[in-house]
Amino acid sequence: MKLSINLFLFITATVVLSGCTERYPIYDDCKEPIYMSYKEFRELPRIEKPKEIKKAGKIYIYNDLLFINEPNKGIHIIDNTNKSKPIKKYFINLPGNIDISVKNGYLYADSFTDLVVLDIRDIDNIIKVHREENVFIYDPLQTQTDRNAFYCYGDKEKGVIIGYKD
Repeated sequence: MKLSINLFLFITATVVLSGCTERYPIYDDCKEPIYMSYKEFRELPRIEKPKEIKKAGKIYIYNDLLFINEPNKGIHIIDNTNKSKPIKKYFINLPGNIDISVKNGYLYADSFTDLVVLDIRDIDNIIKVHREENVFIYDPLQTQTDRNAFYCYGDKEKGVIIGYKD
């Protein structure tokens, strides 16, 4: 009796697993990652001149300023003192940024695995106050843009994945 149960389980497992390659093939043509070295990544953020907002994420209002996150790219700063004529002030280049918060003149932002704190009390003189490394879990697929494509996970030793080649 025990032999027949084991034989039944073996045959069932063989039939089920033999269909896996047909239904779930392995793809070699995944999108190749674009890396940024950890050294370069940790030197950021960089305050730059304003850029066009290509894809707006979260919006944070602090005093007369708007902070608009562009997912995985950085943060746009807009002076909204004159509501009918907002002025683009700066772009904070901060790869891997998804979320932001402001409290008491300090902007808190994630950057892939790190937490970055910026002093924004003088918006024309933004200062990086602190960068706490490896606070968040790294998701190598965070920057994927096409949900129907196949992405390579990459090599964590090469740095963070800031995008994928087409």
